[in-house]
Parts: sequence; C-alpha cells; structure tokens
Amino acid sequence: MKIQDAQKAYSAQLNSLWDKKQALTKLLKDDETNHSGMQNFDRFEISRELSIVDAQYEETKGIMEKIISAKTAIYNAEVTRQQSEVMAKAADDAVKMMEIYRRIASGGEVPHGDEQRLMEYSNELYMAAKAAAILKQGEREKYDSLFEDEEPQKGETKSVDEIVGEAEIAVPTPEKVASAVATELPTE
Repeated sequence: MKIQDAQKAYSAQLNSLWDKKQALTKLLKDDETNHSGMQNFDRFEISRELSIVDAQYEETKGIMEKIISAKTAIYNAEVTRQQSEVMAKAADDAVKMMEIYRRIASGGEVPHGDEQRLMEYSNELYMAAKAAAILKQGEREKYDSLFEDEEPQKGETKSVDEIVGEAEIAVPTPEKVASAVATELPTE
C-alpha cells in the first residue's frame, strides 16, 4: 500500500473510531445524568462496545504513528539524497572552473562557452587567468569544452512529497486491525 493511501485510510478510520467513542461515551453519561432507567445489561453492552472501540482506536493510532514515522524517514532520506546531489554537482562545477582557469592561465585556448562560464562563476578568477595568460609566450594549446558531456535534464522530476507519498509501506488495512483487536478482547 502506498504511504499516502495508508495515511488516508488510517486517518479516516481514526476519525470514525473517535466519533464512535464520543457517541458511546455520551450514551453512558446521558444515562448517568438522566437516570433513564436503562438496564444494567445495556450499560454493560455499551461499556463493552466502548472498550472494543477504544482498543481499536489505540491500535489504529499506533499504526498511524508508524506510518508517519516511516513517511518522515523516507522524506528525510530523499531530501538528504537531493542535497548531496546538488552539493556533488556544485563541487564538480568548481573543479571544472579551476581546470578552465588553469587552461586559460597556461596560455591555452578554451571554447568561448567555457570562458563565459568561468566569467559568470567568478569574474576575479577569470581576470586572473587572463592576466596570467598574457605573461605566457609560445604556442597556445587548444582545449575542448569541459561541459559538452552535460545534457540538460529531460522530463519532469518528482517533488519530495510525491516520492514519499508513492513509497510503499506494509501495513494491514484498518478493517483488519479493527477486527483483530475485537477478537483479542475477552468476551466475559
């Protein structure tokens, strides 16, 4: 089951169980205040039903907390992965800029696009490379672009929330939890 589906199902189940708990509690309180003459047997049945609903609510709440915990863990892992990708790209770009600087400073001829990128990255670094290149005499080596192998991203990328929501989680359906809890309680 997808996390977003599990969260919706368990949230709906929690709301339903909460409403049942409130209704049963109200029935018991109304009987106490009104002395409506409800038989002890009926109060016993209502109390028993309230115990079952309360146990189902607590079990469902526990599973919902596990779902939220799993969702948070997946979210944090995905954000960390994306941040590390951005940092790796930034480090790779810095290395490429330093290589372009070295090539220009050594008197080499680099493609205009690479020169432009260095200027945008750091105008001071670009000017220092050009100044060093002026001091170099001799034959100029010609270099290929460092950015030719980079392709722009194609297609759309998913947001972290979409990735987390579509992650799979192994939880029983809320109905199975409710029936399991009901059968575990004593019937005395």
